[in-house]
Amino acid sequence: MHSTYSDGSASVGRMAASAAEKGLKTIAITDHMPLPFPTRYAMDRHRMDAYQADIRAAGQAHDLTVLAGLEMEYIPRFRGWIRDILDQAPEGGWDMRLVSIHNIVTDRGNFMINGRQDEFDRTLKTVFKDDIRAFCTHYYALIREAAATGWFDAVGHLDVIKKHNRDNCYFDERSDWYGELIDETLDSLAGHGLKMEINTNGLNHPAGAFYPSGWIQEKAIKKGIPLILGSDAHSPARQGQYFDRAGSPACPAA
Repeated sequence: MHSTYSDGSASVGRMAASAAEKGLKTIAITDHMPLPFPTRYAMDRHRMDAYQADIRAAGQAHDLTVLAGLEMEYIPRFRGWIRDILDQAPEGGWDMRLVSIHNIVTDRGNFMINGRQDEFDRTLKTVFKDDIRAFCTHYYALIREAAATGWFDAVGHLDVIKKHNRDNCYFDERSDWYGELIDETLDSLAGHGLKMEINTNGLNHPAGAFYPSGWIQEKAIKKGIPLILGSDAHSPARQGQYFDRAGSPACPAA
C-alpha cells in the first residue's frame, strides 16, 4: 500500500491505524521509490529517512506488523540509481522489494505503461510504431531482466500492460504469442525465486480484472511461484479491497 510519501492520500500512521481497525495483522508499506526524473507518483529521495522512521513508529503504535518496503521501478539505464536506493535501506534491510514496470525510458523521453489511456497510446505510437506485440514483448523482457538481477522479492501487477485492454481492444490475451511471453516470464520468476503479487486494484481500473488474470495465476501456481495478495491501496478505504474475491470462480480475474 501507498502513503503520502508517494502517491497515496493518507499518512503512514493513518494507513497503519486503518489497517489495525480492519483487523489486518501484517501490512507492507511500499511507496514508489525515488526516481531521477520528475513524476506524479515517486517519492522524494530526501524523504527516505523520514519514511523509514514513520514506518517504524507505525509498527510500534498499532497492534499489527508494518513491513518497510518499496515499490521499485526497473529501468535498465538507471541500474546504478536503483542499486543506491536499495542500499539506502532501514536497519535490517527492506522487508519487501516489490518491482513493477511503470515507465519505458528512451532517448526521446519517459513513456508510461500503466498511466492514462492517452499515455499508453503515446507509448504505443511513439516507441513501438503502433506494434502492440513489440510493446508487450519489450515489457515482459524488462520484467525478466529485473528478475535476473536478484535485487527484488516479488513482481507487482505482472500484466498491467492490459490495463486498457478491456474486451481485447489492443491484443488478444489468449493468443499464442502472448501466452508464450507469459510462460517465459513466469519461468524467469520461478527460476530466480521471485513471488508474484495478486493485485486486486485492477478491478478499479479499465481492465476490470485482477493483475494478473486468473489463467496466469493458475500457470504461476503450477510453476511453484509463491503468491502474495495486495490491494495496492492508495487510501484507507481501499485496504484489503476485493480480498474476498481472490480465488473465486466468479471473480473477473478468473
